[in-house]
Parts: sequence; C-alpha cells; structure tokens
Amino acid sequence: MKIKPFLQKTYLRTFLFLTTVLICSMIPFVYFLSAEFSKYTMLEVRSNSQNEVNNLASKAEMILGSLKSYGLSMYADQNIQNWFFNTSKDPLIDHAALVAQSNFMSTEPLIQRSYLINLKQSLIVDSEVGIVGFESFADQSMLERVKSFRRQYLRFYNHPTDGSDCLALILPATPEKPSDFYLVLLIDKPQLSKLLFGQTISSEQDIRILDENGLVLLGAPNPALNEQLYQARQEQQNSDFQVRLPNQRWFVNTAKLTTEDWSVYYSTEYHILTRHISSYQQKLITYTLLLLGIVSALFFWSSRRSLRSITFMSEKLKKKVPFANSASAAKPDIQWINDGIDMLLNNVDQLHASMRNQSELVRSEFLAQWMLHGTPGTQSYEYIQTRTKLTSCKVLFLAVLRIEAYTVFCERYDFPSRKLIKYAIRNISEEVIGAGSYAAEGLDMGGDHLILVIGGPESGELQLQRLLEEAHNQVARILRVDTTVAISNAYDFGANFRNVYDHIYELTMLRFLDGEKQIFLESDYEEFMAEYPSASEALETAEIIKAIRRGRAETAVVLLRQQMKHIHELPYRDCKLNLTYFTYDLLKNFNKSSVLHEISSIHQLLERYSTLSEFQAWLEGIVTILASETEVPKSSNRKEEIVLEIKEYVDNHLQDAQLSIEQVADNFSFSVSYIRQLFKEIMNMSLSEYILQERIEKVKEKLVSSQLSVLEIADQCGFISKGHFFSAFKKFTNLTPKQYREIHCV
Repeated sequence: MKIKPFLQKTYLRTFLFLTTVLICSMIPFVYFLSAEFSKYTMLEVRSNSQNEVNNLASKAEMILGSLKSYGLSMYADQNIQNWFFNTSKDPLIDHAALVAQSNFMSTEPLIQRSYLINLKQSLIVDSEVGIVGFESFADQSMLERVKSFRRQYLRFYNHPTDGSDCLALILPATPEKPSDFYLVLLIDKPQLSKLLFGQTISSEQDIRILDENGLVLLGAPNPALNEQLYQARQEQQNSDFQVRLPNQRWFVNTAKLTTEDWSVYYSTEYHILTRHISSYQQKLITYTLLLLGIVSALFFWSSRRSLRSITFMSEKLKKKVPFANSASAAKPDIQWINDGIDMLLNNVDQLHASMRNQSELVRSEFLAQWMLHGTPGTQSYEYIQTRTKLTSCKVLFLAVLRIEAYTVFCERYDFPSRKLIKYAIRNISEEVIGAGSYAAEGLDMGGDHLILVIGGPESGELQLQRLLEEAHNQVARILRVDTTVAISNAYDFGANFRNVYDHIYELTMLRFLDGEKQIFLESDYEEFMAEYPSASEALETAEIIKAIRRGRAETAVVLLRQQMKHIHELPYRDCKLNLTYFTYDLLKNFNKSSVLHEISSIHQLLERYSTLSEFQAWLEGIVTILASETEVPKSSNRKEEIVLEIKEYVDNHLQDAQLSIEQVADNFSFSVSYIRQLFKEIMNMSLSEYILQERIEKVKEKLVSSQLSVLEIADQCGFISKGHFFSAFKKFTNLTPKQYREIHCV
C-alpha cells in the first residue's frame, strides 16, 4: 500500500494529528519535570553530603580530642611520673611504670603503641618491648624527632613504623620549651579510619582527611586525587566543588577540623550521584512512552470508530461519481466528499432541471393539444386529471394575456430573455389566481400572448376579474410589461375551447377602442358587434391589408382613397364609426408595428383631426410606412430571431390542423412571401416542409412512447387527411407507421 493515499484517510490523519499534538505537549512537560527533579535531587544530595562531612569532621575532632585527653591522663599517672623523675635505678618503679603503661594501652584500642622517653637517663619504656636504652630503641626516627624540639604540643602527624603507617601524638612535659620527658602515642590508622568512616563509607564514595600540606592523614592513598582535591580546595575556597580525573568525575564536599588545621574531603563519583536520577528519568521516559502508546491506541480506536465511515463514504463516492483526474489528484477524504457532494448536487440540479424541462414540455404539449383541438384527447385528459386541479372544478374560464407593443418588446429583449419574461408572466398569474379559490394553468402559445385555463366555482366572476386585474398590475410592477387581459364566460369541461381561444384572443384587440380598459369580457365584444355596420356599409379593408403585406405602398394608398370616397357623403356619426372600425382592423393586423404602438385610444386619435382629409392623410402615411417596413432588409441577427420565433410558434401549434403559412404570416404581421423567403434563407428549407417534418418527428415520438392508435396520433399531430398522413410518413421514413412502431418498440 502506498503511504500517501494511506495517509489521506480521515481517521488516520486525525489519529496522527492528535498523537502529534499529544507528543508535542507531553515531551516538553516530561523534560521540564525531569530537569526540575534532577535539580531538586542534586540540591538534596549536596545538602546531605555536606551534612555528612560536617558530622564526620565533628566526629574526628571528638575522637582526636578524646585521644589527647587520654594521653594527658596517661602522662599525669603517678607511676609514670615516678619513673620520669626517678634518679636511681629502682626495679619497682620501673615495673610500676610498665604496668601503668599496659593498663592504659589495654583500655584504648586506638593506641597501637606508646613510648615513655627519658632524655636525662637515655631510657625509653616501649609498650611492646619494655625498658630499653637509646641504642637499642627500634624507632630511631621518633627519637630524633623528640630530641629536636618543635612546637608540636598536642598535634598529630604521620609517622611510619615497622612497615605500617600511624598517627603520632607527642606530649612533652613543657609545651613552650625543651623538656627531658616525653610521652608518645602511636594511633592505629586503620582502626581510627574504621571508627570514623566505617558506618558511612561505601565503594561509591571516597572519604579522606588531608593536612594543611595536602598529605593524607586518613583515607585510601591516591596521590592524583589528593593533589586535585588540595588544589581545588585552594582555588575555589568553597565547601563543595568538582574534581575531574581521567575517566572520572568527583563531586566533593569539605569541612575543616579547627583543632588540627586538617580538612575532611567527602568525595562521590558524579555518575553515582546521577545514577538514581538517570534511573528515574529512564523510568519516567518509559512510563511516558507507555502512556503515549496507550493514549495513541485510544486515539486510533476512537478516530477509526467515529471517522472510518467518512473514509468508506469517500471510497464509495470515488467508485460511483466520475471525478475528473481522480487518479492523479491526491486529496483527503473530506475533500473527496465535498467534491462528490457538490458533483452529486450538480447532477441532482441537472436532473431536476431536465425533469422539470421534460415535465414542462409534457405539460405544454397536453395543454396545447387541448386548446388547439378544442377537446382533450385520452392522454391529455389523463394528464389534466392527475397533474392539475382543473377537472375537480365545476366550471372553466379561458383568459388571454397579450403583450402590448410587442414589436418594441422584441426589440428590447432577445429571444431567450423574451422566453424568460413570458415564463415569469405565467408564474405571476398562476400565483395570484391560485391564491384565491381558483386553479390556474398557464401556457405560452408563442407570439405576443399567453393563455390561462382557470377552474373555479360557478359564481364569483367578479372575484376572478379582480384577481386578473391584480395579476396584470403585478406583471406591470415587477416586470414592467404592459398587457391586455381578456376573460371568457364560464364553460364546462366538454366545451370546444379552440373556438373560445380564438374568440378571447380577438377580444384583446378591443383595447384599441378603449385605451383605459385592461380587462375585457365576452359581453364587451357583444356590445361592440351590435354597433358594427353591415358589410355593405363598412369600409373594405381586406384588399388594403393584402397590399400592405405585399409591400405595395402605392397600391395600398390607391385602394384606401377608393374606400374613403364611400364615406365622404355619410353623416358625421356614421363616418366616424366606419373610420373607427377601419382603424381597428388596421391596428389589429399590424399591432406589432412600432408605428402604431403609441396609439392607446382610437377615439382620442380621431379627435386630434378636425377634417376627414387630415385623418385620411394620416392614414395614407401610416399605410405607406407599414408597406415599406415589409421591404426593409433585416439584419442577420434579427432574421435569425424571427426564424426562432416562427419555429417556436410552429412547435406550439403543430397540433392545430389549421396551421398554415398564412396563419404564421398573419401572427407576425409579415407578408406570406417575406415569411417564405426569410425561412428559406435561414433554414435552407421551406416553412411548409419544416411544418411537415416536425409533425412527422412528433408522430415518430408518439409511436414509440405511447399506446395510442395511429389515427389518434395523426389527429393530435395536426394531420387532417388520413391519406396525406400515410403518404407523408412513408415519404420521410420509407416505412408505414405500424412498421415503424414494430421496429422501434422491440
């Protein structure tokens, strides 16, 4: 297993992080604790050692002092004094002195040997030999030292004898001047050392007593150590110091003997002092490592138990979600999860958008089939029944929302923006109307208008009108789009809504007669038609409109002048009524023209002119401009947008069997020839071929995705003739509809 991917697991990263934090926090603490313990321990050891050496110095002074007292007692004995001052050779006195000397020697084990020296008689009482003359005396060095007077009263010094080293104490009769009588005590050094150091000394220590010249009085002989101790004592003048020898390091405590001018040196090897400290430090480190191991194991167990699921999740995401560069991008688990969740959310959003778009397409198709065929088919009815609340309502209303000044609207917004604004108009209308006791389903029919299928109670038309007015106001306030709204009467579900749709769309044109009114009812149209003149009395506008759409401005003006002659002899009221309806027909057919979008009321327009000639001149100018607009070449972008709108209109009206090039041209206020030429230029195919091709594609889709009969599918896709349907399908696919279904449904 590679280390890098292995360390990317979240629980391992967490375990390593926590363990690192623990180690980084405990090591300084353990180091500090160990250093403080070492410092404290060394202070205690040094203090104890100094106390020990002070005790040894006091003990040595006490023992040496007792030896001096013992020597004085021995010197003051009467028998010994008699011997010193006896001038005759009396055996009894000699014997008494020997006995007294033996008695004193037997009671003090530290005294190894003693001499009674009489310089006047040249005799010596030796505790081991007896009374001898100077010539026969074995310790001649002592005899020479006694003969040469020195101020050494009650002072100990080193004195070798018979191969052994002893401490000698000379007691003269008179301390300040030469004497003839001396008592000499030889102290057993091993016994004295054992008495002084026996209870405290060990193999790890060195205790010795040096004189003022650095010579060893008591302790093991070690000239190198003696010299170092003496020099260090002279240089530092401290009670404790350190001495270094080859491969050795000693820590020394000292104390002076005030009576003898000697120094006690209590030396301990440094590694002996630090051995226990090192042992404690090793144990502390061992226990710390053990604790770290236990805590690390707990960290590992805890992190693995609580965070391993994150690793499993990231591994599942790596397998399920196609990451870009997943093999080379080394990321931790949490980053994989974040990226995976983001990608899944994006996929869900895309899926939701796709489903929403698909659902919107299905919804639009079924509602469009209903509106364009007049009655819903089987599938449309099932969809409306299951996906909407319309079938549960008692009556249905059909409302049309037409965007005013649509040409200006198209110039202001591009094609995608217009789609979004229409979608927003539909949502606002559905939201406002749905807030009441009504159910509403909106549908963009392409071009300049939308429809609303509204279900509700039989009564309450006034409430519905208020809701539509509120929707109109909200659209104007939020989107800043001016609309004209028309609403039908109440119908049941089985009514032919194709006729209702055409009628209500026509009703929105009445705004040209009354620029203030926003909501039109079917009764408004009936009142208008009751006053409309008969065909023989009215102006004939059809030929004029055809000439305008063909771009023949002069012909349109000539026809207008011919028609105007018919109303010159009419009364003013009839003349004004004919001009009103003529202008209305003109505006209705060319409502997308920018020339006419500022006209809000025909009545106000007529009142601006005092004579018929002036109004006729205005009409001739308008007719000329409208005809010239059809000849103005469009930019390539504008042409493409028009073709997109034509395709959208065709796609929304494929179910309409009455769909034709003339209907498309009429919807966009262009001539038929211009529509044909424009579509052929952009799409490289005629508009009629495109309509037939799209109908065949829709048939193919329904043959595969539905169980409807072939004739039902043909009817839903806008084919009027059964023979035309079969021949067109055979031409495009080289198969019959039945054969196509059998091949693609396997």
